[in-house]
Amino acid sequence: MNSNSWSAKNYSLCIVILFLFFVVLSNISLPGRAYRENGYIEALQAILIVSVLIVGFIRKGYLINSYSRFTYWLRQSLVSLLLFEEISYLTANRFDFLDYNIQSELNFHNSSFLVEGLVSFDFLGNDSINLSPYLLINIFFTIFFYSGDRIPFFKRFNIICLHPLVRIGILLFLFSDYGLLNIAFTYLSKNLFFLDNSFSVVNRELSELFMYIIFLLDIVIKSFPRFKANSCE
Repeated sequence: MNSNSWSAKNYSLCIVILFLFFVVLSNISLPGRAYRENGYIEALQAILIVSVLIVGFIRKGYLINSYSRFTYWLRQSLVSLLLFEEISYLTANRFDFLDYNIQSELNFHNSSFLVEGLVSFDFLGNDSINLSPYLLINIFFTIFFYSGDRIPFFKRFNIICLHPLVRIGILLFLFSDYGLLNIAFTYLSKNLFFLDNSFSVVNRELSELFMYIIFLLDIVIKSFPRFKANSCE
């Protein structure tokens, strides 16, 4: 076994173990205010996003030389936006014009237009599939994060899409409450097996925490050559 495949397999193994750990946590009762907006899971999410930003700023020169100035600042801007989205619960009920938002917060992810169906498809039973902006965005980012470095148009944004050593994370994310496989399994279970409960492996807050860990691993690998010296690139 060569060092390249060993390194890639070990990264993948660690990520799979981490995901399974979150599967276990999703099925037990956590102490304290775990899943509330001001709970410690949300706090950990914010800390991880800030860590991603800090690593990016510390390794600014290297990352700009390795990728480009434009894509570097684009990534930092998107991560900053992600941080704002994560702490946007602080804006709840503070603005009179937030009727568009499900929770009256200044953010995108709770905006009502994201879940409005553009087109409906009836494949099984009476439960239709609504093609919403949220679903389209979900599909786009899944493809981009997993294979953006192999799609000619997206190769220029390599700094944003996931590094090959950690992109297995987005495949595991498909099983979370946000994931496309979750949506598909829930639809099939309701219409083929007449089950009312949604299919779930990792709950939403823990699935977000999982992806933020993947983002942190991603920027560390891209920022420090020694972590990708034995990569499969």
